[in-house]
Amino acid sequence: MLRPHRSGVSAVAIIIVLAVVVVILVVVSQTGMGPDGLAAHLDDYVAMLDNRGSGPADARFTGRAVVVDSEMKRLDDLHDRLSSSLRAQNHSEVETVIVLVRSGTGIGAGMSVGLAPASLQQGSYTISAFAFDRNGKPLGSHSVNYTTSSSGTGEEAEAKAKADRDMLAWIEQQF
Repeated sequence: MLRPHRSGVSAVAIIIVLAVVVVILVVVSQTGMGPDGLAAHLDDYVAMLDNRGSGPADARFTGRAVVVDSEMKRLDDLHDRLSSSLRAQNHSEVETVIVLVRSGTGIGAGMSVGLAPASLQQGSYTISAFAFDRNGKPLGSHSVNYTTSSSGTGEEAEAKAKADRDMLAWIEQQF
């Protein structure tokens, strides 16, 4: 005997579609991609660097912060390492904007001259932080610099890790 063909959508299909929509909404809200997301405002945060030379500032940071990598125009890895009480999850929570400028000469870059001994071949790794309130008013700045020798990329990675640790400590002390 033939069963009649039912047209329509099953309850299981509706539940699956709703679950997919919920997952997408959660991912968008957690990654900062929505209109109130941090990623939607990265250009605005980085543009605050244009205001960094407008006078001395040494104010305490307030509220929650966003930490941005100026070169890559993305949330910096230190943003995720901020304590949860200081880390903004969306743009409406941002009270302090911290724009990081990272630079490194690499091992042996810039110091080698001809047949100079290897001990003179040094590099460096620097992170500079420029902090602003949500309106772009400068709050302060700080730099961390580590010099590396010619021992290889392992030492440069170690210098970066130390600089990250020290910069994160400075940021959290400003609140």
